[in-house]
Amino acid sequence: MRFEGVLSAWNQDAGYGAIRPLGGGEEIFVGLAAFPTDGEGPRPDEPLSFEIVTNRDGRKQAVNLKRLSQTPMNPALREAAGSARIRARQAQRKRRLALVAGGAVVTVMLVVGGMQWWQPMSKDVPAGMRR
Repeated sequence: MRFEGVLSAWNQDAGYGAIRPLGGGEEIFVGLAAFPTDGEGPRPDEPLSFEIVTNRDGRKQAVNLKRLSQTPMNPALREAAGSARIRARQAQRKRRLALVAGGAVVTVMLVVGGMQWWQPMSKDVPAGMRR
């Protein structure tokens, strides 16, 4: 049985992602091998037609993907695509926050380490060094 959905997430480095089915439900795992070999890679928010199989470990996976035309987009597909954009923006925001937090931690470590290293000389001079 074929289903329709939108590619809602894609990890380019790992070669896998998730499809949000039309009409709701849980996202379905999809690997790069399931895509047609037409020379185009997966694109977020891309409408797709697919079949679902169950892996040996019991998880569902999309297979035999077919790209759907971009022009007449079903309202339910458009809604699912919008949620993918929101999730992408949230991921960007998290990465930025992590970068800022990491910079703050490094700055604090440098300041604290510098305070430990840059101790003012004490005014007590040892007896052997006095003139």
